[in-house]
Amino acid sequence: MQIITISRGSLRGAKQLAENLSDELGIPLYKREQIFEEAEKYSIADTGFCDISFIDRAPSIWERQSYRRKHYLLGFQAALLDMASKGSFIYEGHLGQYLLSGIPFILRLRAIQKFENRVNYWEKENKVSHEHAVNYIKLIDERRRHWSDYLYGVNIEESMYYDLVINLETMNVGTAAKVVKTALEQPEFNSNDETMKIMNDLHLSALSKLYLHLSPVTRGLELDVISDSGIGEITIKGLDPQADPEKFEQYIRNVLVALPAVQKVHFNY
Repeated sequence: MQIITISRGSLRGAKQLAENLSDELGIPLYKREQIFEEAEKYSIADTGFCDISFIDRAPSIWERQSYRRKHYLLGFQAALLDMASKGSFIYEGHLGQYLLSGIPFILRLRAIQKFENRVNYWEKENKVSHEHAVNYIKLIDERRRHWSDYLYGVNIEESMYYDLVINLETMNVGTAAKVVKTALEQPEFNSNDETMKIMNDLHLSALSKLYLHLSPVTRGLELDVISDSGIGEITIKGLDPQADPEKFEQYIRNVLVALPAVQKVHFNY
């Protein structure tokens, strides 16, 4: 199994590369909108983030409410991992790779383009002045940085968060796709039994955290969730032993038994 994430930074280049790879590899391509559809069952629309274009504006004061942000991130992560449970795929977006960072075999790409080339493309494509195009490209770059910092606490432009940064100024999309396919031949970007177990554990942990957050009686508890998907067991850490632990243990069990994959819940103080 293979998972590829492509972060945008070149206007149309990431989209073209994602579509090329999807066709060449014969695996589905997902974008933010399709993940939202998958996450409808997790009430992700209630967060208010689904109708926002991250390049149209920076986060507002209302959106900085932590429980809405947490719901959005947990719901989006669970939906991405639901997709991963179906097999290989490509995700094209801004920040999806951060929610899949626990998967060892994921290939994280960023497609970039020279600033002047992006300006010239936007100027010609939209028939605007050069000054308008310069200001627009600067603005969307700034807003991407704001959203990546707000949601994940990272700078989207830092190369350390990617396995390959592809400069589409110096190579065309076809050549870039060949470079990616060569990387995919390496064992570290292909799943095996061990790494699939890690991904399945991450999936079960993500669902458990989401269910606990969505429940009014357990929302707000800061807990560590460790999953063993092979035997369906969850271990909860971080529950305050001074805060009526028996009551909260039962609350947590009642929430997590709604997950078909969960057979047993343990607590580690």
